[in-house]
Amino acid sequence: MRSMPRQPSMRNDRVVILYLLACLLVGITSAHGQGTQTLGPCEPGFVKQWQRGLPIRLAATDTAGGTATATVLLEWLGHSSFLLTSPDGLRLLTDPNGWHPIAAAPDVVTVSNFHATHSDVGYVPGTPHVLWGLTPERGWNQIALTLKDVSLFNLPSYASRTEPEESPIENSIFVFRTGGLCIVHLGNLRHPLTPRQLQRIGKPDVLMIPADGMWTLPYDDVLTVITQLQPLLVIPMHIEMTEHAEVFVRSTAGRYPVRRVSGRTLPLTRAVLPPTTEIVVFSDS
Repeated sequence: MRSMPRQPSMRNDRVVILYLLACLLVGITSAHGQGTQTLGPCEPGFVKQWQRGLPIRLAATDTAGGTATATVLLEWLGHSSFLLTSPDGLRLLTDPNGWHPIAAAPDVVTVSNFHATHSDVGYVPGTPHVLWGLTPERGWNQIALTLKDVSLFNLPSYASRTEPEESPIENSIFVFRTGGLCIVHLGNLRHPLTPRQLQRIGKPDVLMIPADGMWTLPYDDVLTVITQLQPLLVIPMHIEMTEHAEVFVRSTAGRYPVRRVSGRTLPLTRAVLPPTTEIVVFSDS
């Protein structure tokens, strides 16, 4: 191991100071949650992109239910709507859609954007805690909290493909940590991810990505985002039928192996994650 120089440079001094400041943030806990959780990128440790001039951030640590056998159930209801059930039983619904209703009341609902196919909260039974990713004025609604054994945060995405951060915010990306897994729902992402977004997301275990090829991301951009994030499981969404996922798979020309699942529910544990990226395709049979 290379030893530290006796006379540290000013750059090393800054890194130490940033490290100490970041450590002070570890005790921050949401008033909505239980326990201590620092919300940040998917992989543990410090993000490496600080050398590119981006602010250093402390990554998330997830100890609740973080064993190789803790099971997270992920059910695709249709379009961009999923039901995530944590190891402790928290039921979290993403992007409710009246065409793909949920049978039993969830505990939490996340809404990535105001399109009717993503924000049909009136069709959701019960009285769940609704987390809106955008404000009524179409601005970003920043969220970072822990509910039971699920920690989550969001970050904005934008209207323009070519100059995203100079364009209006139109969508909210949600990052969930539970059962030792990091699960990312991109909502209606319309552009390759920016360096700041990549820094905030990190490397997901599971990525739910719009793969309609027309209304959100063209297929080339879908592949670009997958390459940027390098998730272990990719789940196509923003589609209505399982056959639409097969269309996306054909567009990849065999670039990634495909995991075909009977039905629409996928049990997730660290033990079943592949070593490299796979695409998950559900079936109705």
